[in-house]
Formats: sequence, C-alpha cells, structure tokens
Amino acid sequence: MTTAPATAARLLDAQVAWILSELTGERLPEVIERELDAVLATLADVRLDALSSPEAVGRVLEVVLRATPASIAVTEMSHEVADLLRAGPAVSVRPADVIDSEQVGALVDALLPLRPLLAQLLDRLTDSPAVGTLASGFVTKIVIQALEANKSLTKKIPGVRSIVSAGTSAATKMVGAADSQMQALFGDSAGKGAAMAVRRLNTVLLQTLDDPLLRDAVLETWEAQGTELLDGISDVTGSDDVRALAGVLQDLVATGLASAPALAFLDAAVRPLFAMYGPRPISVLLDELALTREDLLAIATAVVPPVVEAGL
Repeated sequence: MTTAPATAARLLDAQVAWILSELTGERLPEVIERELDAVLATLADVRLDALSSPEAVGRVLEVVLRATPASIAVTEMSHEVADLLRAGPAVSVRPADVIDSEQVGALVDALLPLRPLLAQLLDRLTDSPAVGTLASGFVTKIVIQALEANKSLTKKIPGVRSIVSAGTSAATKMVGAADSQMQALFGDSAGKGAAMAVRRLNTVLLQTLDDPLLRDAVLETWEAQGTELLDGISDVTGSDDVRALAGVLQDLVATGLASAPALAFLDAAVRPLFAMYGPRPISVLLDELALTREDLLAIATAVVPPVVEAGL
C-alpha cells in the first residue's frame, strides 16, 4: 500500500529536479533558445486576428493611457529626466554625433512643402486682438532699434551726426505717434487692427520661407552648431524650475492621451494594422518589424534569467 505513494513522491521529486536543472545553471540559455524556436514555429501558423482583435487592443491601450501617464512612477521618471537634461550629457556629445547634415537637409525639404499649413495657422492668429497688439509692439521695437543703431553708427561720421539725429528724432516721434494711433485703433476696432498687424508679420515670415536661401542658411547654421558640445542648463536655471516644466508637460500629455479624441485616433490607427496583418501569420509581422530571431533571442536572454532567479 505504501509503494505507490512513495513512487509517486519520487517521480514528483525527479520532475521538480529536472525542471530546476532546466531553469538554472548553464542550461538556461539553451532552454531559452529552444523554447523561443518553438514559439516562433507556432507563430508561423497563428494569424494575428486569431490571437487578438482591434477592440481588445483598443481596450488595453485605453487602460494604459488613462492610468500610466499620470502615475507616480512616470512622475518620478519625469523628475529624473528633467534633472538629467539640466545636468547635460555625462559624456561629450555634439549634435552632429546624433543627426548628420543630410538628415537635416531632408527634414527641411520635407517641412517646406507644408508651408500652406503654417499659412493657415498664422491666418487664424488674426482672430486674436491680443496677438495683433503684440505684433504691433514687436514691429515698433524693431524699427526704433534699427533707427538707434543707425544713429550710433553715424556718430562716427563728421557732419552727418546732426542730420541723422534730427531725422531719427523725427522718425521716432512718428513711430511713437503711429503706435499711439494703432493702440487707439485697437481700442476702437480691435479685430481689424489685430488682423492688419498679424497679416503683415505673416507675409514677412512666409516670404522668408519661400526664399531659396533658407535651406542653405539652415544647413550652414547646423554645420556651425553641430560641432559644439551639448551642455546642460544647470548654470542658467534651477532644478525646481525644470521639474516644474516637466510636471506641466506631464499633465498635458496625461490629459491629452486620455481624452476621447486621442483614444479614438489610436483606435482608428490600430484598425489598419489588423486590416493589413490580421489575416497573415504573426511571424510575418515580426519579420516586417525587422525583429529577427537573433534580436528576440538577445532580448529573452537578457530578461528571462533574472526573472527566473527572482522567482526561485
């Protein structure tokens, strides 16, 4: 009567010992590789739409986006990232080490055709009287500073100083008078005054973007700045200020991603993925994501052993 239970106990002990030997020691990498190959072979026969659905993925994304961005963990991470940005890179890094000039040129070439979108955005700014007032003050300051610069330059030229001083004084008075009139115009007809000021600045900006020299100017600037070492901003601003900015950005992201329009957009973005890859094996999706067997094996080898060790 005692033989069967004893045999069963020995078999159970042997099974546990075998499992432990598979999951520990030098055999674990071999086991990981074997099991990964088995999973990949299975994925070659399993369709994506048989494993999940757009609705299921959408529900998962909704839960993650509603909870994660505003979580304590993300808050702590945002503070750490803010501190890292303030301190600057731990090693010597130049912008050109990250992005080369060809990529900058390609970015400029891709952005320039989007000028109509910028024009549309700028036109909408004309609806704001406050923006018009700000634009008027901006233009006025530029004119006055240009006049003052000319005045300083001509002080060194004999016989011209008195003439330019008189002209600058008169021009400054005219600018001041025009600015007063414009402010009065804003008071009487804010919408028209704002539209006039903003449209003038819009025209200047759009004409600058149309200038063929713009691309060369951007690339020349990048070539000059790309070789400069990236530094932190610890000598410019305090840690509390940077963390406060990080907190505001986190709130914006958390609110925006959890909003109904953002979730609807993500849901709409997931559906084309299933329409394209749903009827196809999951292995095809992995291949087209450029995730090779070696990549997956490297990930599994790095992740699984610590998990197994912690569990044992």
